[in-house]
Amino acid sequence: MIATKVSQISSTLILFSVLAIQPAAAQWTPPIGIPAPSFGITNVAPAVPNPWTASTPGFYYVEPTKAGSTDTSNTYGTPAKPRKTIPWTLPAGAVVELHGVYDASHSSPATIVSNGTAGAPVFIRGVSTTSRPIAHRSWEIRGSYLVVENIEFGPMADQSDTGSMVVLLPSDHVAVRHNDVHGLPVLGGGIGVVNWEVPYGVVYTGPGYLDNIVLWDNLIHDNGDLSATFDQDVHGISVSDHVRYLWVVDNQIYRNSGDGIQINAQDTMVASTHHIYVGRNVSHHNKQSGFWVKSAADVIFSQNESYGHRPSNSSLGQCMGGQYGPDWVWFLYNHVHDCEFGITQMSDNQEHSRWFLIGNIIENIHRSQSSDPSDSWGPSAIMMSGGYERHVINNTIYNTDSGVNISTPVGTLEIADNIISTITQPLGSHVLLGFAQIAANTSFHHNLLFGDARMDWANGQTHFTAAQLAMAQSLSTDPQFVNAAGSDFHILTTSPAKNTAEFNAAHATFQARYGVSIAFDAAGRARQGTTTDMGAYLANQVAAPTAPAHLSLTLKP
Repeated sequence: MIATKVSQISSTLILFSVLAIQPAAAQWTPPIGIPAPSFGITNVAPAVPNPWTASTPGFYYVEPTKAGSTDTSNTYGTPAKPRKTIPWTLPAGAVVELHGVYDASHSSPATIVSNGTAGAPVFIRGVSTTSRPIAHRSWEIRGSYLVVENIEFGPMADQSDTGSMVVLLPSDHVAVRHNDVHGLPVLGGGIGVVNWEVPYGVVYTGPGYLDNIVLWDNLIHDNGDLSATFDQDVHGISVSDHVRYLWVVDNQIYRNSGDGIQINAQDTMVASTHHIYVGRNVSHHNKQSGFWVKSAADVIFSQNESYGHRPSNSSLGQCMGGQYGPDWVWFLYNHVHDCEFGITQMSDNQEHSRWFLIGNIIENIHRSQSSDPSDSWGPSAIMMSGGYERHVINNTIYNTDSGVNISTPVGTLEIADNIISTITQPLGSHVLLGFAQIAANTSFHHNLLFGDARMDWANGQTHFTAAQLAMAQSLSTDPQFVNAAGSDFHILTTSPAKNTAEFNAAHATFQARYGVSIAFDAAGRARQGTTTDMGAYLANQVAAPTAPAHLSLTLKP
């Protein structure tokens, strides 16, 4: 790990990307649809003694490579006489300042346990992000009210071991922030928020949760082997069962041999992992996908950017998505581009899961290998082959091989208020349904399909006329993007998409379930009135006129 520094991040942070490196805590605001955590963003470590010439209770100075450093008869340490290691148990209010190269392992039984409180949190920290110490071995941490910040976790020079960070059950109010975490091809690395009390596959019935955990503003990269010939599954961030109220915000995650983040509580423990908030992260060029959920409930992916994911021996090349029946999953205002697939919902175990895709910008989704564009399983902006209740609302899709592909016969589907423009494969469709059963249970209304509107309702591709689309209060005309070639998908005030969509009920569903509004566009402007604009962006903030009564047309084969 070590130290593969990022010489260049090949991301073009276009208008929709809102990630800021080192966001100031005082100015931090949560992504759309995600509440602010009660701990972990604004907490600041107490000032260390100045001058720090005497041993001071509560303040630990650790610098193992400095001559004379020792743990013997040296409870706290000073810059002149540092400790060699971090104590395994830290009292409320403790501040550990770490310097230099740190080779001590904190795997069991040397797990670091924090006894912090709301009024006296524990801090383990480097001085700043420009002066990070480096930890060469794995850390396991657990406990309460703990902040770990400004540390680099990376490999030893001889690559015999590597640093990584694991938050273990039971823990609450733990923040891991402003760190650089990178590993090795064989030994892995990354960050885990995990229950290791029982082996994988065994149902955990013990007490405790990982509760109120924050991963904020970390660099998480180059963990595992991108060229592995097997499904290595070294994820940038791994989330297991018995995790609730987790914030993963403002991180950069790239070149990991698994997913950028994978949330997986196992099939039998979906209900144990819930309220997982993943917002405003950038994840790219991982071996699998940027963001993935397997088993969990109430998972919100908001305002993330994902790109550069292509097929491998362990992935189809999806920007983001999930499988195995996670429930109440929300993809909100994400920007996904330059992958084989945009957002995918893969096969499951026939669970009655609910998925909502709202306000996403999906562009430049093209196949890198031969496949049939008329196949509903094919590369597309949105491909869903699992789940049960599906809502595709207010998305902007541009320059993709196919638009919305549904490859499952079960459940229901709503496609409403979207702009789907410039489908590049002649045999690809704006909407492609693979089964007559799902076609009979699809509500299609208030959409703009530009560029030879093509739909396949499980009975062959049909070229829809403007008159046919009008029956579903839909359009086939230029949406008038400000600059599609430059990835600016705001619409002009003269756009036909303006004031031609209904205010979808999915917004009220979210508000009722979580107490937070998502009635915005991708730029954070409020959607108001009884009508709104199609696509991810509002044309402007002029009050919308009164609209005719809502008509939802169900098209059947």
